[in-house]
Amino acid sequence: MSRRIERLHTVEPGELRRLACAAAEQIREGATIVDDDAQGPTGIDLILAGEDGSPVLVDIVGGDANAVPTRLFEHVEWMEANARLFQRAYAGSGLVRVEHPVFVFVAPEFPEAVTRAVSAVEDVSVELVRATPFLVDSKPELLLERVEYQPRTTTSRAVTRRTQELDTESRSSFESKIESEGVRSLFSLFKSGVDGLDGRIAAVEHAGGVVFELDGHRLAAVGVSPGSFTVATGDPSLNPIVVSDRISLERALNAVISFFVREGQGSGNGEDVATDEAGQERGELRRIWGDGITRDER
Repeated sequence: MSRRIERLHTVEPGELRRLACAAAEQIREGATIVDDDAQGPTGIDLILAGEDGSPVLVDIVGGDANAVPTRLFEHVEWMEANARLFQRAYAGSGLVRVEHPVFVFVAPEFPEAVTRAVSAVEDVSVELVRATPFLVDSKPELLLERVEYQPRTTTSRAVTRRTQELDTESRSSFESKIESEGVRSLFSLFKSGVDGLDGRIAAVEHAGGVVFELDGHRLAAVGVSPGSFTVATGDPSLNPIVVSDRISLERALNAVISFFVREGQGSGNGEDVATDEAGQERGELRRIWGDGITRDER
């Protein structure tokens, strides 16, 4: 059966945003939707998770595409200032590499000057996606095409510096022992989950592993093998948990959280402190990000 296809020469900004949200998974190959209504303070509309755990921040430009270079640096500055809060908000959705954000702009057309300006940027990873609207059997749809250009580099100086710090402090001694990139990502999620319990929790490398401590009390000790890592909580009655996939990661995090709560109740105020701090942090996230993270209290 033939289909009637008609190109639309204009589309309202709100309609463009709606159509782009509906086609979000086509914006970047292999990415999954994390937040389809982010309402970011600098104009971010969508948040996707790349296959490697990098955040893909999508700005659907409904107005003047000439403003893209300015908007890009507004996004970059916000992300650099709020990377830690952002990771806490979205780590549970698989965004574990906040040092490697990708900024994507979606617009009906990009002037040549904008493309040249973006290609000259050396300190961020940015993509331009052309969105062409059509009527297919009287229903509006978008054709999304990546604008090809030759950027000088896709790694920022800040990212390079932070990556070097991580390599020196962590991967060279502990995470380098994990041969699987997937297991490294699982360990990053585990660290984010434990860190989210209480900002005072410290991760200390000891005897070839990592120990998570709070006020001198051991919450968990992590050992490593090439294809997995093992989590032992501070409760000697619980068997260590070998983590090699999402299911075992969830079991390990639940065990640490349960032990953390029990220890807090035993001290008489630990749970209240954790609850108060969690509430304050959610309030801070709402203040900075707006309504984009409040639906499931990330």
